[in-house]
Amino acid sequence: MTRYIAVVNTGASTLKLALMEVGLDGVWQRQRFEYDWHPSEHAGDLLRTALESLEATPDAIGHRVVHGGAELVEPTTLTPQLETELEALVPLAPLHNGPAVAAIREVRKIYPRLPAVAVFDTTFHAYRPPASMRYALRQDTVDAFAIRRYGFHGIAHASLVDGLADAEGIPIDEVSAVTLQLGAGCSACAVQHGRSIETSMGFTPLEGLVMATRSGDVDPAIVLRLMRAGYDADRIEDELTRRAGLLALCGLTDMREILAAESRGQANARLALDLFCHRIVLMVGGYLTLLGGEGALVFGGGIGTNAPRIRERVAQGLSAWGVMLDPVLNQRNQPGRLSTNSSRPVFALRTEEEHVIAREVDRHLG
Repeated sequence: MTRYIAVVNTGASTLKLALMEVGLDGVWQRQRFEYDWHPSEHAGDLLRTALESLEATPDAIGHRVVHGGAELVEPTTLTPQLETELEALVPLAPLHNGPAVAAIREVRKIYPRLPAVAVFDTTFHAYRPPASMRYALRQDTVDAFAIRRYGFHGIAHASLVDGLADAEGIPIDEVSAVTLQLGAGCSACAVQHGRSIETSMGFTPLEGLVMATRSGDVDPAIVLRLMRAGYDADRIEDELTRRAGLLALCGLTDMREILAAESRGQANARLALDLFCHRIVLMVGGYLTLLGGEGALVFGGGIGTNAPRIRERVAQGLSAWGVMLDPVLNQRNQPGRLSTNSSRPVFALRTEEEHVIAREVDRHLG
């Protein structure tokens, strides 16, 4: 049986729509569109136009949802009640869950009878060891606010695991790697036997690496200092999620522009790149330790697959871990293996979230 699934993938400012064909032979992308996305009174018109552009009427809809909270850890059929539950999680992922809920409601108006399934970024990380999931906080506080290190970008990391298994010709349960999803949002994941055992994002997608407008790791006392200076919660959230990261360091968020600015000798651009790569090196080195020194290194995301100079800087920082790039392959900038024969395996692979979402929707619907 062949099933057509329309995958709706909302980001902080983009809408990706793909028509996927799922059959006995696998998952195939038939069409894909990407739009600027700002939930508003015109959001329904955009979605209707996009869905009408599909060459086949879908049998089901799959929605990427960043945060599923403590309870929603597997793909789930969407209902109005579930939409309300997802809306309550918006404060935990303000850049993503709000747009996702808006898209879910608009698509339901267009296709009220089609089955729709939420696929969560948190699912891939939901079964990590307790030491990876827990913060050192009192149990009553943890229980009252469902506080844990959820992890995000799980769909992207699952896609990179799939891609590495295909590239190396091994089953998924034999994959050992550190995967890097580097784009506007950035995260790292330690993968052992094809499963996430550690990841850099935590209670929200704010924790971890430096990102385009997100700070990544900061001392929690900074938040207290800002509160005592009169900042309210909304202003602190804005400072950390929309005005921090690369933007705060050099005034730019597009990696191509930052690299060009560094080439022109701009010191703040160099600092931004140094800090960006420094945090990645620290994270990858720690994750390789968790993996017993074994495993490949996989670059994914818009930066990971399109910025040879970033890969080169990260590789130089990880030379003690046997990471050496073939300069010709790295500059060629095509998906595949980038390392020398004597190096730990290093790959740049396309992140194909829509394939993972379609596969999970098909499994959920049976």
